[in-house]
Amino acid sequence: MSLALSLPAVDSHPSNPPETGLRKVVLWLDEVLRKAPAEAAGLIGDALAATNRVAMSDGKRLDLAEKYWEAATHLWPQLEKQFVRASHPLSGDALEAAKAALTLASELAVAYKHLLASEAGKRISLGGQRLMVALVHRCLQCTTRILVNSYLSYAPVPPRTWHDAHLIYAFARERNLHLVPVSADQPEATPDRLTIQSLLLALANPYGFLPGQLTIVLRYVQEYAHWAKLTDVAPVHRMAKAVAIVPVGHDFPPFSANKGGSIEGSKLFLLTFDLAFQIQEQLRALEAGGDVPSGIGRDPVARLQYLTLLKRLLRQWAIPPARQFNRLPSRARVVTCAGLSGVWQYSRGVHATVNRPPTGLPPMANCQVINHTPAGYALRQTDAAPAALRIGELVALRIEGRNGLQVAMVRWFRNTLKGSGLEFGCELLSDNPEAAAAAAEDAAPNALQPAVVLPEDKAAGGEAPPAQIIVPAGAFNLEQAITLRRGNETGFAVLTKLVEQGPGFELYEFVPVS
Repeated sequence: MSLALSLPAVDSHPSNPPETGLRKVVLWLDEVLRKAPAEAAGLIGDALAATNRVAMSDGKRLDLAEKYWEAATHLWPQLEKQFVRASHPLSGDALEAAKAALTLASELAVAYKHLLASEAGKRISLGGQRLMVALVHRCLQCTTRILVNSYLSYAPVPPRTWHDAHLIYAFARERNLHLVPVSADQPEATPDRLTIQSLLLALANPYGFLPGQLTIVLRYVQEYAHWAKLTDVAPVHRMAKAVAIVPVGHDFPPFSANKGGSIEGSKLFLLTFDLAFQIQEQLRALEAGGDVPSGIGRDPVARLQYLTLLKRLLRQWAIPPARQFNRLPSRARVVTCAGLSGVWQYSRGVHATVNRPPTGLPPMANCQVINHTPAGYALRQTDAAPAALRIGELVALRIEGRNGLQVAMVRWFRNTLKGSGLEFGCELLSDNPEAAAAAAEDAAPNALQPAVVLPEDKAAGGEAPPAQIIVPAGAFNLEQAITLRRGNETGFAVLTKLVEQGPGFELYEFVPVS
């Protein structure tokens, strides 16, 4: 099997050849690494890109690639610190660091793909199986790094990344190398295991991770990926849950089989039945009071967030919901405002009974609808100075030509890495939010705080979720009785279920009581 990878053409006689002498490159890298991380990564990425486009012997290319790899592994953690906790859309130094990290990973992948394609085309390989496995391993490591940098910066995965990753694994499988470890002291580092980890990461909806969660999921897939199986044998039930399709020959990530659809060309199948069982057992133990893994905070909030994350991984890897609605394209204009304070004020103006209410309506930001379903919207920021957003944030939005206000929650977003606004997805929570006020049942009358009631949709019948209330984070507890003022009426309610926790707010189901 030859490897038709996506590679730039090489020039045997470049007009401005890059430095390829190993000793000089090593000295240059030592000097460049003393610079600021983003500047150093940019210089190294440019030099590697030029090297990838000139002809040279495989031995020289491999020696150079390994030196560039060492430099990159030194830089990536420093670059991540600059953008992983930054506000989005990225700008300034954070934007430059993210772009440099992604370019460096992409050009390293090109270098190793050059070597692998050359080695695969040889009738007799002087390096033998060991060199081939090492090159496959490096290519897959580069793919993982591209994915990690893309997901950490909420940026699109570069074109042809998935196309080549699928082909490289299929090549290793065809050569019976997919289960061969890269070295005796790393028995788990096989092409099969590395590929499964990347596939699981992509299936976990990484553009919806909260800051810090990607690191937890990476650690999880490294520990538990052996419970998933990658096979070329189609399962008996192609539309079964816990099955994902890997589209070899196509440039897109794996997708759950129960999402439907068909593709041409060969396919591989990722089976996650055993992995789902492991997650279910872990959830059962945690819900019974068991300890969380090391590295997870011991406080109740961190524990709840980890439980929520595990449930999400179970849903994404084993029982993903089939799509209920087709996405409809649109170009409608929207104005939005993020945060509980803005949602509360725009829901029904200033509430006179709230002690120290926020003053002044926050500005609305302009967006454009990309597509929509009855359950939510995909939007693109269009303001010259886009507003910062966070995953899980509340958003008040008004569609052009409509009077009503809607409340939604940001579920994912993607940077363009061009200094412009985000594309983000919102799950619709309510079409008719009500500004309200709430306090503990026995609190003083002036203790009322802003709250937003999401009334039950009685028109939906028994399928509608119960009434919900959005309150400031930490204000109340589950099963607590509260005083609830809605309009001119004051009553009581009991918080029956904690549905969501987000930046600065908590969402509960509640039941009115007499």
